[in-house]
Amino acid sequence: MTTPHPDPELLKTTRAHGEALLAAEASRVLDLEPRFLLQMAHLTTPATVWKYVESACTASTANLVMLDLEDSIPRGDAALLRQGRENVVRAFHELDWGPRLRFFRPRGLALDPGLEDVQAVIGACGARVEGIVYPKVESAEEVRLLDRVLTALEGAHGLPAGRIRIEVLIESTSAEEQVFEIARSSRRIVGLVFGAFDYWGSLGTMAVPYATDHPLIDHARARIVKAAASVAVPAIAEMTLNYPTRNKTEAERTSALEECRRDALHARAMGFAGKWTGIPAQTEIALEVFTLGEDLIRRATEEAKLFLAAEREGRGATMIGGKMADRATDRINRMVLRAAFARGLLDADTARELGIG
Repeated sequence: MTTPHPDPELLKTTRAHGEALLAAEASRVLDLEPRFLLQMAHLTTPATVWKYVESACTASTANLVMLDLEDSIPRGDAALLRQGRENVVRAFHELDWGPRLRFFRPRGLALDPGLEDVQAVIGACGARVEGIVYPKVESAEEVRLLDRVLTALEGAHGLPAGRIRIEVLIESTSAEEQVFEIARSSRRIVGLVFGAFDYWGSLGTMAVPYATDHPLIDHARARIVKAAASVAVPAIAEMTLNYPTRNKTEAERTSALEECRRDALHARAMGFAGKWTGIPAQTEIALEVFTLGEDLIRRATEEAKLFLAAEREGRGATMIGGKMADRATDRINRMVLRAAFARGLLDADTARELGIG
């Protein structure tokens, strides 16, 4: 039986449309520099207290430090806002942040519709700023507005276009509903961060107190993780609000840190890449929980090598350890290895052999 040849014109047209679709789908994926994959532990610190700023920027073990101009400043307190901005600018100019990602959080659109915080800080030290954690986002259009303002500021101050990156805080039901559009709203995005307590407030649920494992909170977590994955950026879990403060007993302080660990483990199980922290003890927990284990990296390396060998032998699938492995298996392994390489946990020769990097 002879197989009919496809119509040349239809084939040409279909191929052109297919290639255009593939290009459009590929363009949604944000190809991050490896350093932006290192977000196991964020540390947020109030910009108004210089000793906290200095310690966070120069001495913490966090992957990303965020100097906060939002929650740490009472609404309408112009003097504290001015002090906070001055400390942010001073920190970017004077401090050696080492390998830590250099971010700050301005007030959101509701408190600062003219993006004055962004314009003041970027105008004073834009060449040192790596990114902005933007709060209280309600729509993708807010992110696009921020993107346009950053583009204008970069042009005005001689900075490379697109240099300043954005992490978006998802803190409301409206933001959750639009989270996929938000994730795709700017090429600057390098992470989505969950603000769980603000999100709970947006639900208007008064009869039941906030609980970190409430099904509605987990539903939002799942949406954020999937939206972040759709553009290949990290999803960052919320902060644990129970601190081991000095006025607590030793048992209560221990319990607070155990709660932070439970929260981190739960977030990791749901697909988050890291966690927000507010004190060094929480930061250490986040680093421990979200750092890739040696066994995981070793297994991913071995399986990637075996699958590569199978493909070279003309097989699209193979058996590894008694289980069928195909391109989906290899994709998962390579995701692990790419993150391991970014964290310095995979040697350059192995990465080169497997085409990682």
